[in-house]
Amino acid sequence: MSNPGTEKKKEPGMITLVLTLAIISIVMAALLGFVNKMTLEPIAANTWAKTETAMNQVLPADEYKQVEYTGSDPYVKSIYKAGEEGYVVLVTPTSGFSGAIEMMAGISNDGAVTGIAIINHAETSGLGSKATDPKWQAQFVGSTEEVKVQKDGGTIQSITGSTITSRAICDGVNAARSALAELG
Repeated sequence: MSNPGTEKKKEPGMITLVLTLAIISIVMAALLGFVNKMTLEPIAANTWAKTETAMNQVLPADEYKQVEYTGSDPYVKSIYKAGEEGYVVLVTPTSGFSGAIEMMAGISNDGAVTGIAIINHAETSGLGSKATDPKWQAQFVGSTEEVKVQKDGGTIQSITGSTITSRAICDGVNAARSALAELG
């Protein structure tokens, strides 16, 4: 006679485990695909709204028309003609301290920087994130030459503790100016 407490439980077979895992994976993949499809348009609209805001911030104009850029700089994402005032350039310069910085630079027809705007970044809060401060960004306005931080012999006061971020922003402004020079 066997003890009632020592009865062997039947364990599921390997096929049952594999099928269960496959069904769960298929359901989750379908759910993720559905969520992605549902959020694609709102994310694109939000991204475009941020881009338009940045354009108006760096070089206000009545209209912006995208210009075809076939230049050699991989950091230049797109260029827009800002009415008769000049151009705005969407740039992702070499990484800042914590990753890529997506920014917009406005350049007037005479080659002067009219403004910069940080669209997206992953910089350290309180340090590199100070690149979004309009007071710090104002030092770029009016520059017509290559911009560099003071540590590199330039005129741009780097953000304390964030020289890498400051250099990346300078690289972005310089890339925007170079791209416009390539356009002619």
